[in-house]
Amino acid sequence: MDAKEVVPTLTHSIRDRFQRFFFTEEVPYGLAIVRMLVPMVLLGTVCTRWPYSRELFSADGAPAPLAEIFRYYDFLPILPGTVVVGLFAALAFFLFCSCIGWMTRFSLIASVTLYTYFCFMDCISMATKYSVISTHVLFLLSLSRCGSIWSVDSWLKGKREKKTLPLYTKHELPRSEIWPQRLMQILIALVYFGAAITKLHTPGYLEGDQISYWAMSRYNNPHPLGEFLTMYPIMLSVMSYVAIVWEIAFVFVVWRKWGRILGLGLGAAFHIGTLFSLGLYIFPMVSISIYFCFLTESDVQWISAQFRRLVRRAGWLKQTAASLGAAIEKYRPQPVAGWKSPTAWVTGIVAVLVLSIYVEHQQDIYGLRRPEGRMTLHEVDPELMAEMLAPEQTMKQKDKFLSVDTGTQMVGGWLTNRKSEFMIGEMILVQCCLNPPHEDIWIDCHFCEEDGRIVHRSGQIVLRENLRSAFQVYTPESLEPGNYYVSIKSKGKEVLRRSVTLLPKLSAVAN
Repeated sequence: MDAKEVVPTLTHSIRDRFQRFFFTEEVPYGLAIVRMLVPMVLLGTVCTRWPYSRELFSADGAPAPLAEIFRYYDFLPILPGTVVVGLFAALAFFLFCSCIGWMTRFSLIASVTLYTYFCFMDCISMATKYSVISTHVLFLLSLSRCGSIWSVDSWLKGKREKKTLPLYTKHELPRSEIWPQRLMQILIALVYFGAAITKLHTPGYLEGDQISYWAMSRYNNPHPLGEFLTMYPIMLSVMSYVAIVWEIAFVFVVWRKWGRILGLGLGAAFHIGTLFSLGLYIFPMVSISIYFCFLTESDVQWISAQFRRLVRRAGWLKQTAASLGAAIEKYRPQPVAGWKSPTAWVTGIVAVLVLSIYVEHQQDIYGLRRPEGRMTLHEVDPELMAEMLAPEQTMKQKDKFLSVDTGTQMVGGWLTNRKSEFMIGEMILVQCCLNPPHEDIWIDCHFCEEDGRIVHRSGQIVLRENLRSAFQVYTPESLEPGNYYVSIKSKGKEVLRRSVTLLPKLSAVAN
């Protein structure tokens, strides 16, 4: 009797796809790269904060626990200063071990535990967007086998296997289920999707106002392009729309080859752009580092094949690779027994704890052991104290205004061709930008001759939710060529002025 034919159903198809999506076994190339890059970035932030760890995170300083904002007092213990100094240095050691893949799983677990604790202890500077994402990434890495390749652990394991296995045994890279990698991919996709939803509800984002004000400031770090881009606000508005579309589409298109290339390429360009225009340093590095979790085994095989082909064609590259390999072998540490690696790791932890406490004690950055004695509090200058305790001053009217520009074309509510020279008879568009927040305000726009005589006058109410207003000034042919100016007034006082020049209208010349 013939066997019954198995007819695939929708349920079986979905279940099979789910199994393949989460539980296919691959060599964890992508996770290994993420394991090397993300702890390296966090290590830089930890090292810069370590000299101030006693002040930022301990009972000896002024910690700002995150839980107290939500009225969960004493949610986590605030440790003594000496303990915090040692643990913060140990965090740096664990991040370094995670980066090189030494006792990988234990190092990652210790890293995510300590890093999360210190983020909870300092909600002002430590608890940021990149730290929240990084802790989730470290947690997922601790559940994976990211240390099975390109790590000290894998190197030591390979040395042990060479001693026990036959001489001609073929070595294969370890494979593991990819569900931690998938969860990391879903994490970054949902972060982008949530960011897009938030931006859609943010006033002034799509119009480019928020990015424009942010680019004008140095709130994060110095940046070379921010102030330049504010001269072209329509570009900022277009970039805002592109960012929204990309963040929403990312979760849907990134699972296919070309969609992945497009999504990750736009993402890298977006984050690099924020580095140069907004002064964001750490967040772009963390985000681009996590992008490597989208790297598949087939991608690495293709890149490896292309590199081998390049090496075969370029003799100098082959010689360089050979000399580099010889140098690595020359300075590579001698193999140690398997039982010695955990011992050395624990010894390193103890050494870091003791050395960090000793160094911090010797530095005495708070002057506790100065020859002239401890630092004392000085009485505040009475004038400064009176200024600090004085009633809040009313915002000056001129401080509510940002700029006034003139041109002839507007797109998307922005003046696109700023200029100061116009032909007589040409319509002049005047755009006045305001600073948030402001009340409903009446603005007068006067077009005046150089001696102050008003040629044209107009006015309008700018509602509190608007940050721009536009006026039209017609220059009749009866005006003489020369210098004029646009005056923006509020409450009868001039707050902004822009000089313009009227040129004679060119007439056709008959032959």
